[in-house]
Amino acid sequence: METIEERGDVTLHEPPVAYPDLPPVGGRVGPEPEDFRVDEVPAYAASGKGEHQYVRAQKRLITTQELAKRLGRAAGVQERDVGYAGMKDKYAVTTQWLSVSSKTPLTKELDLGPGVEILEVTRHENKLRTGHLLGNRFTITLVGVHEDGLARATAIVARLREDGLPNYFGAQRFGHGGRNLPDALSWLARGGRGRGRFEQKLFPSVVQSELFNRYLTARLALGARQLIEGEVVRLEGAGAMFRVEDLAAEQPRLEKRDLHLTGPMLGPKLRPASADALALEQRLTAELGLNEAMLGTLGREAPGVRRDLFAPLEDLSIQAVTGRDAPALSLSFTLPAGGYATEVLRQLTHEPFLSGSGHGAPSKSAEPAATDDA
Repeated sequence: METIEERGDVTLHEPPVAYPDLPPVGGRVGPEPEDFRVDEVPAYAASGKGEHQYVRAQKRLITTQELAKRLGRAAGVQERDVGYAGMKDKYAVTTQWLSVSSKTPLTKELDLGPGVEILEVTRHENKLRTGHLLGNRFTITLVGVHEDGLARATAIVARLREDGLPNYFGAQRFGHGGRNLPDALSWLARGGRGRGRFEQKLFPSVVQSELFNRYLTARLALGARQLIEGEVVRLEGAGAMFRVEDLAAEQPRLEKRDLHLTGPMLGPKLRPASADALALEQRLTAELGLNEAMLGTLGREAPGVRRDLFAPLEDLSIQAVTGRDAPALSLSFTLPAGGYATEVLRQLTHEPFLSGSGHGAPSKSAEPAATDDA
């Protein structure tokens, strides 16, 4: 089999918008940090007791790493001893919880420097770790939208609230111009050699994300309201999953939304599909150029998991913004951990996938992994 370098024909998949029949809103995220607000939705409430101090902080124009560094310095501990559930974007106004185990008492009056305000301090029994969040609440201002942007947005919002957001990984996962994908495939072809710790963590997720995006597009083409034999579905309100073997018996449950479609994030712990769904996954894996050796390398670095094909958007709302030089809209919604706000924006603006959010600053996502800001 030819190597990726020899073939040179694997390009980044650019997911389509969900409703090409509806006219786009246009516009872009406003230029001010306040035009992109993110509030973390924690996985659990702090108990109010325990050895770990929990701090809810609002930051503006600084990274989560910088916030953790400042908090660690104030508490007399190393930055690595400060816990947080996910990183939040620098070019925004964001709130999130951090934890620190320190004998130095922390209060709301603690000065962590410019761009930071302490909103709340409490305690809990354990350290915050990556993934300890349900999701993120976004409030985003789009400026320069079409004159009838509100009417256009209302039509798209109604469909997204009903159907959910196609849960694509956003363009920022793939780097500038999508360059992370060929780099990641070349890295796999070399057996995972020749890169540092950062790439060793990033590249497996890039390949997983690309295959998932391709699967989602292919699965949507088959009809998201119709089950296919052998696919793995998730039960509503639970993490339990099973393979669909009796289409007639399970189809009514999908229609009642008791079941949720999932797609593959490759790895040895991935719950396997069968029949038609497995054939689809295998075809897309082959099209991506992944041979057995490359899959083995990927499996050593990434355990594998199933990801929902749709993210719920029941609380998605839109309203006109007054006092701007040009028509503007305010968009509010909550995404579960791992969802991308830029994908919500793309459904409205119809911007090309690789253009990101259209913001003057770097793109924004809700991805809690260490390689993405949210």
